[in-house]
Amino acid sequence: MITIAITGASGAVGRALRPELLKLGYALWLLDRVTPASISAGETFHPVDILQRQALASALAGCDAVLHLASCTVDDPDWSAHLSLSVEGTLSVFEACRDAGVSRVVYASSHHVVGLYPRQPAVDVGLFHRPDSRYAAGKAVGETLGSLYAYKFGLSVLVIRIGNADPQPQDRRRLGNWVAMADLAQLVDIGVKSEALTFEIVYGVSDTTGNTYDNGNAYRLGYRPVGRPMDYRSQVLAADPAPAEGSTEARSPAELTVGGMFSQREYVGLTDRLLPRGDA
Repeated sequence: MITIAITGASGAVGRALRPELLKLGYALWLLDRVTPASISAGETFHPVDILQRQALASALAGCDAVLHLASCTVDDPDWSAHLSLSVEGTLSVFEACRDAGVSRVVYASSHHVVGLYPRQPAVDVGLFHRPDSRYAAGKAVGETLGSLYAYKFGLSVLVIRIGNADPQPQDRRRLGNWVAMADLAQLVDIGVKSEALTFEIVYGVSDTTGNTYDNGNAYRLGYRPVGRPMDYRSQVLAADPAPAEGSTEARSPAELTVGGMFSQREYVGLTDRLLPRGDA
Protein backbone atom coordinates (compact mmCIF):
# COMPACT_ATOMS: atom_id res chain seq x y z
CA MET A 1 0.00 0.00 0.00
CA ILE A 2 1.30 3.46 -0.94
CA THR A 3 1.58 5.91 1.94
CA ILE A 4 1.05 9.65 1.50
CA ALA A 5 2.06 12.05 4.25
CA ILE A 6 -0.18 15.13 4.22
CA THR A 7 0.97 18.39 5.78
CA GLY A 8 -1.86 20.63 6.95
CA ALA A 9 -4.08 17.55 7.07
CA SER A 10 -6.45 19.14 9.60
CA GLY A 11 -7.20 22.12 7.34
CA ALA A 12 -10.31 22.58 5.22
CA VAL A 13 -8.90 21.08 2.00
CA GLY A 14 -7.20 18.27 3.91
CA ARG A 15 -10.43 17.31 5.66
CA ALA A 16 -12.39 17.27 2.40
CA LEU A 17 -9.72 15.50 0.35
CA ARG A 18 -8.70 12.72 2.72
CA PRO A 19 -11.83 10.53 2.21
CA GLU A 20 -11.30 10.63 -1.56
CA LEU A 21 -7.66 9.54 -1.20
CA LEU A 22 -8.72 6.71 1.11
CA LYS A 23 -11.15 5.55 -1.60
CA LEU A 24 -8.18 5.33 -3.97
CA GLY A 25 -6.50 2.90 -1.58
CA TYR A 26 -3.82 5.09 -0.01
CA ALA A 27 -2.63 4.94 3.57
CA LEU A 28 -2.50 8.49 4.95
CA TRP A 29 -0.19 10.00 7.53
CA LEU A 30 -1.77 13.17 8.85
CA LEU A 31 0.81 15.83 9.75
CA ASP A 32 -0.38 18.94 11.55
CA ARG A 33 0.02 20.99 14.69
CA VAL A 34 -3.73 20.59 15.22
CA THR A 35 -5.20 17.20 16.06
CA PRO A 36 -7.79 16.18 13.44
CA ALA A 37 -11.39 16.23 14.60
CA SER A 38 -11.69 12.62 13.43
CA ILE A 39 -9.30 9.96 12.19
CA SER A 40 -10.52 7.22 9.86
CA ALA A 41 -9.28 3.69 9.29
CA GLY A 42 -6.20 3.96 7.10
CA GLU A 43 -5.10 7.26 8.68
CA THR A 44 -2.40 7.87 11.29
CA PHE A 45 -1.88 11.22 13.00
CA HIS A 46 1.63 12.60 13.49
CA PRO A 47 1.68 15.85 15.50
CA VAL A 48 4.41 17.98 13.96
CA ASP A 49 5.24 21.58 13.10
CA ILE A 50 6.59 21.80 9.55
CA LEU A 51 9.01 24.51 10.66
CA GLN A 52 10.76 21.93 12.85
CA ARG A 53 12.79 20.29 10.09
CA GLN A 54 14.38 17.45 12.06
CA ALA A 55 11.08 16.43 13.63
CA LEU A 56 9.42 16.71 10.23
CA ALA A 57 12.04 14.52 8.57
CA SER A 58 11.52 11.90 11.28
CA ALA A 59 7.76 12.02 10.71
CA LEU A 60 8.24 11.56 6.94
CA ALA A 61 10.64 8.64 7.14
CA GLY A 62 9.13 5.63 5.39
CA CYS A 63 6.35 7.37 3.46
CA ASP A 64 6.19 7.16 -0.33
CA ALA A 65 5.09 10.70 -1.15
CA VAL A 66 4.24 14.01 0.49
CA LEU A 67 1.19 16.12 -0.23
CA HIS A 68 2.09 19.59 1.02
CA LEU A 69 -1.07 21.53 1.89
CA ALA A 70 0.12 23.60 4.86
CA SER A 71 0.46 27.34 4.25
CA CYS A 72 -0.77 30.73 5.35
CA THR A 73 -4.22 30.60 3.78
CA VAL A 74 -5.37 34.19 4.27
CA ASP A 75 -4.11 37.37 2.65
CA ASP A 76 -2.64 38.64 5.90
CA PRO A 77 -1.12 42.12 5.36
CA ASP A 78 1.64 41.12 7.76
CA TRP A 79 4.22 39.49 5.50
CA SER A 80 5.73 37.56 8.41
CA ALA A 81 2.93 35.00 8.39
CA HIS A 82 3.50 34.24 4.71
CA LEU A 83 7.28 34.18 5.01
CA SER A 84 7.13 31.85 7.98
CA LEU A 85 4.58 29.24 6.92
CA SER A 86 4.29 29.51 3.13
CA VAL A 87 7.96 30.18 2.32
CA GLU A 88 10.07 28.87 5.20
CA GLY A 89 7.58 26.07 5.83
CA THR A 90 7.67 24.92 2.22
CA LEU A 91 11.46 25.08 2.19
CA SER A 92 11.48 22.99 5.36
CA VAL A 93 9.22 20.39 3.72
CA PHE A 94 11.47 20.01 0.67
CA GLU A 95 14.58 19.81 2.83
CA ALA A 96 12.94 17.28 5.15
CA CYS A 97 11.98 15.18 2.13
CA ARG A 98 15.63 15.09 1.10
CA ASP A 99 16.67 14.21 4.64
CA ALA A 100 14.07 11.42 4.87
CA GLY A 101 14.70 10.05 1.38
CA VAL A 102 11.23 10.93 0.09
CA SER A 103 11.53 11.65 -3.62
CA ARG A 104 7.97 12.58 -4.60
CA VAL A 105 6.10 15.75 -3.61
CA VAL A 106 2.69 17.05 -4.63
CA TYR A 107 2.66 20.77 -3.89
CA ALA A 108 -0.69 22.45 -3.30
CA SER A 109 -0.36 25.82 -5.00
CA SER A 110 -3.23 28.12 -5.92
CA HIS A 111 -4.83 29.52 -9.05
CA HIS A 112 -4.25 32.90 -7.40
CA VAL A 113 -0.58 32.76 -8.51
CA VAL A 114 -1.95 33.93 -11.89
CA GLY A 115 -4.81 35.87 -10.34
CA LEU A 116 -4.08 39.20 -12.04
CA TYR A 117 -4.50 37.77 -15.53
CA PRO A 118 -7.81 38.39 -17.34
CA ARG A 119 -10.21 35.45 -17.41
CA GLN A 120 -10.03 35.34 -21.18
CA PRO A 121 -8.16 34.15 -23.15
CA ALA A 122 -7.82 30.94 -21.18
CA VAL A 123 -4.85 30.98 -18.80
CA ASP A 124 -2.32 28.18 -19.33
CA VAL A 125 0.50 26.93 -17.11
CA GLY A 126 3.24 28.56 -19.18
CA LEU A 127 2.48 32.15 -18.19
CA PHE A 128 4.74 34.02 -15.82
CA HIS A 129 3.43 34.39 -12.27
CA ARG A 130 1.09 37.33 -11.75
CA PRO A 131 -0.01 36.83 -8.12
CA ASP A 132 -3.02 38.77 -6.88
CA SER A 133 -2.15 38.80 -3.17
CA ARG A 134 0.49 38.15 -0.54
CA TYR A 135 -1.01 34.70 -0.13
CA ALA A 136 -0.50 34.02 -3.84
CA ALA A 137 3.05 35.40 -3.78
CA GLY A 138 3.90 32.88 -1.06
CA LYS A 139 2.48 30.09 -3.21
CA ALA A 140 4.48 31.31 -6.21
CA VAL A 141 7.69 31.06 -4.18
CA GLY A 142 6.68 27.50 -3.30
CA GLU A 143 6.34 26.66 -7.00
CA THR A 144 9.83 28.02 -7.62
CA LEU A 145 11.21 25.92 -4.76
CA GLY A 146 9.51 22.89 -6.27
CA SER A 147 11.26 23.53 -9.57
CA LEU A 148 14.62 23.89 -7.82
CA TYR A 149 14.27 20.64 -5.89
CA ALA A 150 13.03 18.77 -8.96
CA TYR A 151 15.61 19.89 -11.51
CA LYS A 152 18.55 20.39 -9.14
CA PHE A 153 18.07 17.69 -6.51
CA GLY A 154 16.17 15.00 -8.40
CA LEU A 155 12.80 15.06 -6.67
CA SER A 156 9.61 14.41 -8.64
CA VAL A 157 7.24 17.35 -8.10
CA LEU A 158 3.69 17.97 -9.26
CA VAL A 159 2.33 21.47 -8.63
CA ILE A 160 -1.46 21.68 -8.44
CA ARG A 161 -2.83 25.20 -8.71
CA ILE A 162 -5.99 24.50 -6.76
CA GLY A 163 -9.12 26.43 -7.65
CA ASN A 164 -12.29 26.80 -5.58
CA ALA A 165 -12.95 23.78 -3.36
CA ASP A 166 -16.43 24.64 -2.06
CA PRO A 167 -19.11 21.93 -2.35
CA GLN A 168 -20.35 23.72 -5.51
CA PRO A 169 -19.48 26.92 -7.41
CA GLN A 170 -20.87 30.03 -5.73
CA ASP A 171 -20.55 32.69 -8.46
CA ARG A 172 -19.65 33.27 -12.12
CA ARG A 173 -15.93 33.46 -11.47
CA ARG A 174 -15.93 30.16 -9.66
CA LEU A 175 -17.69 28.42 -12.54
CA GLY A 176 -14.26 28.65 -14.13
CA ASN A 177 -12.15 27.41 -11.21
CA TRP A 178 -14.28 25.00 -9.17
CA VAL A 179 -12.88 21.56 -8.37
CA ALA A 180 -14.71 18.50 -7.12
CA MET A 181 -12.80 16.65 -4.40
CA ALA A 182 -12.81 13.46 -6.47
CA ASP A 183 -11.03 15.37 -9.24
CA LEU A 184 -8.49 16.88 -6.87
CA ALA A 185 -7.79 13.39 -5.53
CA GLN A 186 -7.31 12.20 -9.10
CA LEU A 187 -4.66 14.88 -9.65
CA VAL A 188 -2.87 13.89 -6.44
CA ASP A 189 -2.99 10.29 -7.65
CA ILE A 190 -1.34 11.37 -10.91
CA GLY A 191 1.35 13.20 -8.97
CA VAL A 192 2.09 10.16 -6.83
CA LYS A 193 2.05 7.52 -9.58
CA SER A 194 3.14 9.20 -12.84
CA GLU A 195 6.28 7.64 -14.21
CA ALA A 196 9.15 9.84 -15.39
CA LEU A 197 7.75 12.84 -13.54
CA THR A 198 10.27 15.62 -13.03
CA PHE A 199 8.32 18.86 -12.60
CA GLU A 200 4.84 19.61 -13.89
CA ILE A 201 2.18 22.23 -13.20
CA VAL A 202 -1.54 21.58 -13.54
CA TYR A 203 -4.69 23.43 -12.57
CA GLY A 204 -6.78 21.91 -9.80
CA VAL A 205 -10.08 22.53 -11.54
CA SER A 206 -12.80 20.20 -12.77
CA ASP A 207 -14.14 20.18 -16.35
CA THR A 208 -14.02 23.93 -17.04
CA THR A 209 -13.34 23.50 -20.76
CA GLY A 210 -13.29 26.89 -22.50
CA ASN A 211 -13.68 28.82 -19.26
CA THR A 212 -10.72 30.59 -17.59
CA TYR A 213 -8.06 27.87 -17.71
CA ASP A 214 -6.30 25.83 -20.35
CA ASN A 215 -5.64 22.64 -18.39
CA GLY A 216 -4.18 20.72 -21.30
CA ASN A 217 -1.11 19.74 -19.31
CA ALA A 218 -3.25 17.88 -16.80
CA TYR A 219 -5.08 16.06 -19.58
CA ARG A 220 -1.74 15.12 -21.14
CA LEU A 221 -0.83 13.45 -17.83
CA GLY A 222 -4.04 11.42 -17.88
CA TYR A 223 -6.48 13.65 -16.01
CA ARG A 224 -10.14 12.93 -16.75
CA PRO A 225 -12.30 15.09 -14.45
CA VAL A 226 -15.81 14.03 -13.50
CA GLY A 227 -16.95 17.31 -11.92
CA ARG A 228 -18.90 19.66 -14.20
CA PRO A 229 -19.16 23.17 -12.77
CA MET A 230 -21.18 24.34 -15.76
CA ASP A 231 -24.02 22.11 -14.54
CA TYR A 232 -24.55 24.87 -11.96
CA ARG A 233 -24.48 27.67 -14.55
CA SER A 234 -28.20 28.53 -14.58
CA GLN A 235 -28.55 28.86 -10.82
CA VAL A 236 -25.26 30.75 -10.52
CA LEU A 237 -26.18 33.25 -13.25
CA ALA A 238 -29.58 33.81 -11.65
CA ALA A 239 -27.88 34.75 -8.38
CA ASP A 240 -24.86 36.50 -9.91
CA PRO A 241 -25.75 38.15 -13.25
CA ALA A 242 -22.99 39.65 -15.37
CA PRO A 243 -22.56 43.45 -15.23
CA ALA A 244 -23.32 45.57 -18.27
CA GLU A 245 -20.59 45.28 -20.90
CA GLY A 246 -18.22 48.26 -20.80
CA SER A 247 -19.43 49.39 -17.39
CA THR A 248 -17.11 50.44 -14.59
CA GLU A 249 -17.95 47.23 -12.74
CA ALA A 250 -17.12 45.13 -15.80
CA ARG A 251 -13.67 46.76 -15.94
CA SER A 252 -12.97 46.31 -12.23
CA PRO A 253 -10.25 43.90 -11.05
CA ALA A 254 -12.87 41.81 -9.25
CA GLU A 255 -14.82 41.27 -12.44
CA LEU A 256 -12.05 41.20 -15.00
CA THR A 257 -9.45 38.93 -13.45
CA VAL A 258 -8.93 35.32 -12.50
CA GLY A 259 -8.40 36.37 -8.87
CA GLY A 260 -11.68 38.22 -8.34
CA MET A 261 -11.83 40.00 -5.00
CA PHE A 262 -8.26 38.95 -4.20
CA SER A 263 -7.29 41.16 -7.14
CA GLN A 264 -9.63 43.95 -6.09
CA ARG A 265 -8.25 44.44 -2.57
CA GLU A 266 -5.72 47.28 -2.47
CA TYR A 267 -5.63 47.51 -6.27
CA VAL A 268 -4.22 50.87 -7.44
CA GLY A 269 -5.22 52.57 -10.68
CA LEU A 270 -6.99 51.38 -13.81
CA THR A 271 -7.06 47.79 -15.04
CA ASP A 272 -5.73 48.64 -18.51
CA ARG A 273 -2.27 47.37 -17.55
CA LEU A 274 -3.73 43.91 -16.96
CA LEU A 275 -5.18 43.53 -20.44
CA PRO A 276 -3.47 42.43 -23.64
CA ARG A 277 -2.18 45.52 -25.41
CA GLY A 278 -4.80 45.38 -28.10
CA ASP A 279 -7.60 45.34 -25.50
CA ALA A 280 -6.39 48.17 -23.26
